[in-house]
Amino acid sequence: MAESGPQFTYPGVEAAADLSGKQWHFVRFSAARAVNQASEAVNSGLAGVLQDKPNASGKPASVAYSGVSKVVAGAAITANDIISTNGSGRAITVVSGAIAGGRALTAAGADGDIITAFLFPPFRWAGAV
Repeated sequence: MAESGPQFTYPGVEAAADLSGKQWHFVRFSAARAVNQASEAVNSGLAGVLQDKPNASGKPASVAYSGVSKVVAGAAITANDIISTNGSGRAITVVSGAIAGGRALTAAGADGDIITAFLFPPFRWAGAV
């Protein structure tokens, strides 16, 4: 069962669009203190995982960048995989050159599964998986 736990979030961040359908998806910085759905794994603006459902631009958004969080999977993921994001903001297993954002604590069998991950501040993954 996916769970959330202690985490660090960015203070004063707002949604750049209606993100009500993107809870537990990866988001990226799109402007000063504003986030939108992460659009690709190599996006250096990866911020973390959206924790709530802001329904309009300018609404407060809670974005976790470190700690335990639920995350929507974009494909099958093995527990302990380092994760990144696909073009829809969903978690996938990281590939070299992509931005890593966490480690899967539970497995996903398919796209749309909700897993538990340990998030860490995003960085470009250069090693083998």
